Amino acid sequence: MENTKKDINKANKKIRRCIGILQKDLPDICVSETPTKHIFIGNAGLTTNADESSLVELITSVGHGLEALTLVPGKQYSFASFSSPDQARTVLLAAHGQLDVRGSASPVYMAYIDKVPADPSPIQFKFPPGLVVLEDFISVEEEIQLMHLIDWGGNPFDSTEGSILKHREVRHFGYEFKYSSNSVDKEHPLAQGIPSALSTIVKRIVKQGCMPVAPDQLTVNRYLPGQGIPPHVDTHSSFTDEILSLSIGGGVNMDFRYVAANIRGSKDKPLHYVVHLPPRSLCVMSGPARYEWTHGICPRMTDVVPSKSGATGLQILPRQERVSFTFRKIRHGECFCQSASICDSYIKKQKSISHSERKSSASSSGMPANDRIAAKLEKEHVLQVYDQIAGHFSVTRHKPWPQVLEFVCSLPLGSMLLDVGCGNGKYMGHNKQVFQVGCDTSFELMKICNARGFEVLTCNCLKLPYRDSLFDAAVCIAVIHHLATEERRFAAIAEIVRVLSIRGRGLIYVWAMEQQRGKKKSTYLKQNKTNRTDTQQEESLLNGDEKFRVREQSMERRVICEGHYRDGDYDNLKLVTSGATSLPVHINRTEFLQQDMLVPWKLKPQKKKEADYDRKGKYEKETCRRCREKRHQVHGSSGDAVRLDNSNGISLMFDDTKKENDQNKSKKKMLPSENGPDPVFHRYYHVFKQGELEALCSRLNVDVIKSYYDEGNWCIIFEKIG
Repeated sequence: MENTKKDINKANKKIRRCIGILQKDLPDICVSETPTKHIFIGNAGLTTNADESSLVELITSVGHGLEALTLVPGKQYSFASFSSPDQARTVLLAAHGQLDVRGSASPVYMAYIDKVPADPSPIQFKFPPGLVVLEDFISVEEEIQLMHLIDWGGNPFDSTEGSILKHREVRHFGYEFKYSSNSVDKEHPLAQGIPSALSTIVKRIVKQGCMPVAPDQLTVNRYLPGQGIPPHVDTHSSFTDEILSLSIGGGVNMDFRYVAANIRGSKDKPLHYVVHLPPRSLCVMSGPARYEWTHGICPRMTDVVPSKSGATGLQILPRQERVSFTFRKIRHGECFCQSASICDSYIKKQKSISHSERKSSASSSGMPANDRIAAKLEKEHVLQVYDQIAGHFSVTRHKPWPQVLEFVCSLPLGSMLLDVGCGNGKYMGHNKQVFQVGCDTSFELMKICNARGFEVLTCNCLKLPYRDSLFDAAVCIAVIHHLATEERRFAAIAEIVRVLSIRGRGLIYVWAMEQQRGKKKSTYLKQNKTNRTDTQQEESLLNGDEKFRVREQSMERRVICEGHYRDGDYDNLKLVTSGATSLPVHINRTEFLQQDMLVPWKLKPQKKKEADYDRKGKYEKETCRRCREKRHQVHGSSGDAVRLDNSNGISLMFDDTKKENDQNKSKKKMLPSENGPDPVFHRYYHVFKQGELEALCSRLNVDVIKSYYDEGNWCIIFEKIG
C-alpha cells in the first residue's frame, strides 16, 4: 500500500525528533540528504526491546547487503550498514514509516547518515585465540546415527549419569560433569565410559591432532530451540588443554567473552566474540580460548550469522534441535597454565600459603607471590641446570638453524645485532659485516662464548643492561619458553623491543607444543626410534634397557597424559617436586601433552675427543663448522674467565687468571662420573601453542613481518614501529 501524504509527513516528523536525540548524543554523526551506506533507525534499539534477530528479520525481508548492525546500550536507536548506498536506499524506501520490528506496534523511522559510531559493546564475529572450528567433521550418515545414540525418552536410572536441567537435557559418560562447579570428581568415575559407537570419531579426533590422546569424559547436551547454557570456563585442574564440542542436528551461535581482562583489573569492556557452530562441525578450544575466555549459548529462537554469500551480508537462522557431544580428558594433578587469578589450581596454592608467609616474603623480596614462585622455578630448573650441563650442552649445539642464519646474514653492513640468550654462541660470528654482542643468564655458557672470542655478558633477559633503541636487530632463540609465567614471557619480549631502534627487527623462536604438522613429524619426534619407518630393524640393535623404554613409549598414552614420567630405570610413575613447585616430567622424543613441564637432560660421560677441557684447561671442542678454522685455547694460567659484578648485578666477562683447583672443581661439577649412573637434570619449559607468540607480540608496538613454523618451533619476525 502506498503511503499517503499524511503518513509521509508523520514519518518525517518522527524521524526529525529521533535525529534531534541522536545529535545530542553523538554530534559528530551527520544526517545525509542523499543515500549513503549507513542508515539510522531512530526508534528500534535495546531500550525498545529490539535485538539483532528482529532487525535482521525486518531488513532482509525487503532488501539485502546488510553488513553490520550496531545497537547502543541504553538507547532507543540503532544503526545498519550496507554493502552499497543503493542497497541502503532499497531498505529505507520499503521500511521507513511502513514496516515495524517484530513485537513493536509502530513502524520504524529511518534516515541516511555519514557514518556509524564505534560499537560500544565490542561484539564481533571472530575467533578467540586458540579456537578452531572444523566444518563437516562427520558425515551426514554419522550425524543421523548420533542423533539416535542417546535415548532421551526418560530420566536415567542414576542421577550422576544424566539429568533434565532447566535449559536442556544432559547425559554423562566416563565422569559426571558437575555444572555447579564446572568440574568432575576424579576419584569416582562412572560405570559407563564413552560409548563404543563413538570409537571411530574418537580415533579421528586423535589422528587429526585435535587431542593428543583419546578423551575419557563425554557430556552430551540436548538443546531445543530457545534453550542455552550460561557462560562458563571449565575448571583448569579438572581437564587437560583441549575441550572439543561436536554439534549435530542444528547449528548455534556460541558466545566467547574474555574474562582475563576483568580479573587483571582492566577498565575496558571485555571482548565479546560470536562464533557460529554449524551442524556436523567440531569446535576445538585450547590455549586462551580454553583457559581465559568463557563460552556459552544465549537462549533464543534465532541466531544472526554472517552469510556465506557476499551479497546478503548478515542473515537470520532459526534454531533447531541441537545435540552437542563435549569431549574432555581428565587432568591428573594440578594445572600449571599460569593464568593466575583464573586458574583454580593457582588459587588453591595461594590459599595454602599463610598470610604471614606471603607478607614477609613479599616485603623481603619486593616481588608478587606468583613472580617469586616463577623466579624460584627458573633458578632451580633453568639457570642452575644450564650452569651444570654447559659443557655437554655446548657440544650438542653446533649447527645453526638455516632460517635463523639467513636472518643474521641478511643484516647490512654496520648493523648492531643483539643475541638474547646466546648460549654457546652458535649464531655469533657468522656475519662479519655487523657488530654483534650476546648475553645469557648462564655464567658457564658465557665462559665458553668468551673463550671463543665473542663479546658477551651475563644478565637476565627480563632486565637487559642496554640503553633504549640501541640495536638494529635482535635474535632470541629458544629462550622465552624457559620463563614460567605469561607476564614474564611478555616482559622478556618487551625488553627486546625496548632495546631495538625504530624499524629495528627481531626474530624469536620458541618450542611448539605442536610437534607434528599434518603427517609430518618434527625433527625432535623423528629422533625417537619408534617414529621411524624401520622401527623393527633398529629395535633389534637396541640393548635391553633401550628395548624396554621403546616398548613403554608404545604403550597406551594414558599414563603420559596424566603428567607422569616413565623411564627404563623406573617402575613407578612420579612427579618431580622442587622447592618451587611440582611439575610433570616429559618423556623425551614424544609429543607434548601439557604446556608446562620439566624436560630431562641426561648428562652423558664425555668421550676423550669431545671433552671441553683437558688437564691444562685447553678448550678443544669445536661447536661450529666456521669456528673450526680458528681454534680458541684457554690455558689454566690465563684463559679462565672471572666474573666482576657491577652495581646492576650484571656479570661481565674478562680473560684473567684463576686458580687451577677452581677449574678442576668446575670440571668435576659439570662432568658425570664414569663409574656411577649418568645424572639427570630437569629443565623447565612452557611450550607454545599456535598463535600464542603472536598474541604476546600484538600487545607491543610492533608490526609482525612473518610468522611461521620451523621444525617444531613457532617463530616470528617483527619490526618496531614506535
